[in-house]
Amino acid sequence: MASTFSTRLKIELIGSGEQSNNWGNITNNNFSQSLEQSIAGVYSKNLSSESSPYSLTSGNGPSAQTSNEARQAAIVFSGHSSNFIVQFPAVEKLYFLRNADSQYTITVRLGASGNTFVINPGRNVFLTTDGTNWFELQTQGSDWLTKTTTYTAFAGDKIFANTSGGAFTITLPATAAVGDEIRFIDLANTFDTANLTVGRNSHKIDGQTSDLVVATEGAGFALVYSGATFGWKLLEK
Repeated sequence: MASTFSTRLKIELIGSGEQSNNWGNITNNNFSQSLEQSIAGVYSKNLSSESSPYSLTSGNGPSAQTSNEARQAAIVFSGHSSNFIVQFPAVEKLYFLRNADSQYTITVRLGASGNTFVINPGRNVFLTTDGTNWFELQTQGSDWLTKTTTYTAFAGDKIFANTSGGAFTITLPATAAVGDEIRFIDLANTFDTANLTVGRNSHKIDGQTSDLVVATEGAGFALVYSGATFGWKLLEK
């Protein structure tokens, strides 16, 4: 029986009595490429020349990283000029993934229509899949962002808002899930003279259908999304 290939990592499995005089090469290649890539491979994927959705390659046997992108232990995505979908094989696997873009999301999807997980800009995530669903095992806490002008926030953002150059608006996400949090701090202690406006983006803020204007010097607060009835609620008042 000729060689077959494992389901998850596409490791070459030599058939009984096959590959005479080639066992050593195949075994070494399995170790030096297939296994090393899946355990320690860090792969940079520039999406600038790709179309969304993009399916990661998953070629059989020992191969270059480009021939089996889905096997890599860690993948860094960059170069996308819009929110982007990347399709992964619907098989069990553990991944460390980074969205290196500062503006657009990466949605990782199992196959053409399976379960999805959204990686916000500048975020690292540690994910596993059972072939049907994604599970987040560990997430790097987002770094604090400094903003001096208009910005649309993402769930999990922690924002130093510096209005010393003039008042501006930070807009809440267009979509929100219960439990999403966003934090704000008056970096330059200027909210009293140059207000920060938190744009509600169609969601209520503390049950109200109006934007939140913050005029307290040195204010620090967080918003958590509670659902459609009351919308974003203040954690600190």
